[in-house]
Amino acid sequence: MNIIRIILCTFVVISCSETQIWQEIETGKTVKVFSGGFSVNNTNYIYKWSKPIGPENSESNYSIEHDKLLFTPLSPGQYHISLEIENMMETKVYEETFYFNVIQGSHTNTLTANNSSTKNEKNPPSPKNNNKDRVVISNRYTIQVASWTSLEKSKIDMKELIALGFDTYIEEYFDVNNNIQRWRVRIGSFKNKELAQNVKNKLSKFRGEDPWIAYIK
Repeated sequence: MNIIRIILCTFVVISCSETQIWQEIETGKTVKVFSGGFSVNNTNYIYKWSKPIGPENSESNYSIEHDKLLFTPLSPGQYHISLEIENMMETKVYEETFYFNVIQGSHTNTLTANNSSTKNEKNPPSPKNNNKDRVVISNRYTIQVASWTSLEKSKIDMKELIALGFDTYIEEYFDVNNNIQRWRVRIGSFKNKELAQNVKNKLSKFRGEDPWIAYIK
């Protein structure tokens, strides 16, 4: 009976409520989007983010950093971002959609956004300034080990690094310049460059190559 339960649990996909949760933000603000319903203290999961989808001819900037996405809308309107999380066996274990009602603004801040911390609304809120937005300043560093065009190769690379004791994760992104999908293999999130440099030096001894330190927000 326990074995049956384990098998069933393996294929359960957790998802958020069907009720759309809208967050109002201003153009020019950078929102840190992350899941409030999926919290696991290890990096053996693949986060697959969609690009922000907004009104026709709308403009926005975004960057993906493993379990979070930084979203900066440049045009007003309604946007949504989808997230799917897969385990190392490529089984989807979680899915979530984030909704934003973007109004014209003139300020630039970094905010946090997750579905569990915003008010449920069936429709977007009426346009008005929200002074309760929490400003977050989080300057961190990560070590980029490799960038693969194959998900399988990136998984092999990640498993080898985890076996060596490194806090490794995979980040999916689209290489616009070469029009190709890639998967970054990265290590850690460090609060300063010195800590990242120490780990980088240790890594170089194992790999025989020199990875580089990337700045993340």
